[in-house]
Amino acid sequence: MTSSEFEKLILQQKNKLFRFAFSILKDSNDAQDAVQEVVLKLWKNRRLLNNTQNLESYCLNAIKNHCFDVLRKQKHHQNYLLTKAQEAQEETRFDAIDLVEKLKQELHQLPDQQRMAIELKDFQGLEYEEICEIMEQSANTIRVHVSRGRKKLFEIFKEELANV
Repeated sequence: MTSSEFEKLILQQKNKLFRFAFSILKDSNDAQDAVQEVVLKLWKNRRLLNNTQNLESYCLNAIKNHCFDVLRKQKHHQNYLLTKAQEAQEETRFDAIDLVEKLKQELHQLPDQQRMAIELKDFQGLEYEEICEIMEQSANTIRVHVSRGRKKLFEIFKEELANV
């Protein structure tokens, strides 16, 4: 096939190829790219086109195959991105679990009065009046224990909190 015959064939088929590619890919830029890729492949193999009985069917089949390859690659890429996102989410969850474990360890390092006041206030959700009854101390004393304990924990976790 000569270059002028090839050019005539492509000029006749390019709109039909584009519409067909667009119907598969649903994106005009991807369809244009597909047509260009297929035309380039056809040009490289133009000697084989002489043996083809139905050139229109051959071109449409080539564009179909190329579009399906594009869709497979896109799906593979999307699966890859989804897997990476899930891995990152799991890693974040494990980091949060590690942080909770460290918090529990550091909480047990606090003096008993501070630890107990923080556990009752922050983890059990009790009010200061209820804590006063349990610990048999005044509300001001409980507030001081909670404040000092939180301050110590904050100092310990300052670096971790900066990274969150």
